[in-house]
Amino acid sequence: MQLKLVAVLLLGLAARASAYPTAFQFDQDPVAGDGGGGIPFDGAPRWTEHTCEVCHTGAPHTISIALESDHPELFTTGWVAKQQYHLRVKLLNEWAGLEYVANGDSCGQISDVPYKPCDDNGFALELDDRTDHPTGTFAQVANNACTTAVPADPIVAISKSGAAIHEQHNGRTTWDVCWTAPASGTGDITAYLAVVDGNGGTGSAGFPNDTIGDDVAAGAVPLTEAGSSSSSNTGGCNATGDSAGLGLVLALVLLAARRRRTLVTGLIGVLVAAAATGCVHVRPRQRETLAHRNMTFAPDGAEDELDLHMQESREGSSGGYGSSGGGCGCN
Repeated sequence: MQLKLVAVLLLGLAARASAYPTAFQFDQDPVAGDGGGGIPFDGAPRWTEHTCEVCHTGAPHTISIALESDHPELFTTGWVAKQQYHLRVKLLNEWAGLEYVANGDSCGQISDVPYKPCDDNGFALELDDRTDHPTGTFAQVANNACTTAVPADPIVAISKSGAAIHEQHNGRTTWDVCWTAPASGTGDITAYLAVVDGNGGTGSAGFPNDTIGDDVAAGAVPLTEAGSSSSSNTGGCNATGDSAGLGLVLALVLLAARRRRTLVTGLIGVLVAAAATGCVHVRPRQRETLAHRNMTFAPDGAEDELDLHMQESREGSSGGYGSSGGGCGCN
C-alpha cells in the first residue's frame, strides 16, 4: 500500500516531569496513577489546546510532522462517509536521542550495567467534528493493512479519550493507524496532532524519562466533507474550504523545509488571512482572547481613555469609552 505525503505541520518542545512512554498512562489519574488524566495533549480545543509542551517545555522547535494517507484526496476533495483511511504519522528531522536509536527496546532497564538510555519518541492524534468531539473510529494496522484485531505487541493504542497514541516502542519515527470516517452530514473535521522527539533523558538510570531538552511539534489539519459546500466558518459568511485547505497543505510543506519560527509566524498569518476571506465565526471560548486589552487597535487603551475623559471634562460630554459624568473632570 503506497502512502502519499500530503501535509506537514510544525512546532517544537523540553521540562521537568515524567514522560508517558505507554498509551495507558495517558488514561490514568494524575494523582493516583501519575497519569495524564485522560488528556492526550494533542492540541484539540476540548483539552483547552494543551499539547505535549505542558510537560516538555522550552524546546527548540526544529522537528516537523507529516500526516499521510493511502487516499491523498482526503486532504484535497475531502473525506468520504464510512471510508477507511490508512493514516501514517511521521516525525521529521529527528535529532534528539539519535545516539540511542541502536538500543531499540533493549533499554531503560535500571538493572543494566552500564545503563542503556532510550530514544523515546511518541505521538497523539485525534479527529474532531465541529462540536470539538472525536468522530469516526480508529483501528489497528497489522502487516501494513487495517485490522479489527489488536496485535499482540501493538505499535499504536487507542485511548479512552478517543485519540490514537503511541505504545512503548523506542526509536520509532513513524506510526500507522486506520480511521473510518463518520456518517455523511458530519461536516468539517479537524485532525489534531502532536509528536515528541525524546532525547533519552540524562542517559542515566536515575533520571531516564525526564522531559528536559526534548523537542515537540503540534498542529491541525482541516478536512472538509467531500461534496459538501459547508464550512466551519458559519454565521454570516463562508470561506471556500477546498482551495483554502490545499493552500494550507502546500504552505505547511514549505514551513517544514525552512524550519524558522519567524517564517512560521508570517506564513501562518498569511494563511489565516487568505482562508478567512475577511470574516470568521468566533466561538464563545475564543471571545475571552478578543476581550484582552492588548487586542485593541489603539497602542494604549488606558491612555486613550484618559484623553477622552479630559475631553469630556472640557466639553461637558460623555461616551465613547464608557467614562462617566463630565463637566468638572472629577469622575
